Amino acid sequence: KALWHCDGLNPLVYTSPIHGDGVVVSMGGYSGNTIAVKAGGQGDVTPQRLWQQVRAKGGIGSGVVRDGHYYFMSMDGIAHCHELATGRNIWSERLRGPGPKGDSWSSMVLSGDRIYILNQSGDCIVVKASPKFEQLAANSIGNEMCNSSVAVAQGEIFIRTHQHLWCVRKE
Repeated sequence: KALWHCDGLNPLVYTSPIHGDGVVVSMGGYSGNTIAVKAGGQGDVTPQRLWQQVRAKGGIGSGVVRDGHYYFMSMDGIAHCHELATGRNIWSERLRGPGPKGDSWSSMVLSGDRIYILNQSGDCIVVKASPKFEQLAANSIGNEMCNSSVAVAQGEIFIRTHQHLWCVRKE
């Protein structure tokens, strides 16, 4: 049984909805619309739309939510931090990796206060999940074409490129 729905998105959808702090953010792909709703409680199933952005900068990969902010990547290699309650842009920064192709189709992975993102050169870029931008690392696996997201399990990071499956861990 459907509990509720909220109109306002476009038909190009690549990302999964993201949730945090009682707010659901859903983004349309290729400069589609983005909406944020505060889902109803047990007795109230009607969502409250918090905001909508028409022709937003969303891309293909899903973002993450942490401490009242949501983070996402546009396909052109620019990471964004927005205020969750209002949709207001806090920062937008181009991520720098050693490889030549900084575009990204990767979904972000949040671990603690760190966000891991792969670009199309196979660089794994780490940024701090904070309203103050800080790129912590950019690690290359040798310029291998990559359109996937990292997977994390038991202290290991798995990366799937067009040619290989990689496993990386701290020694």
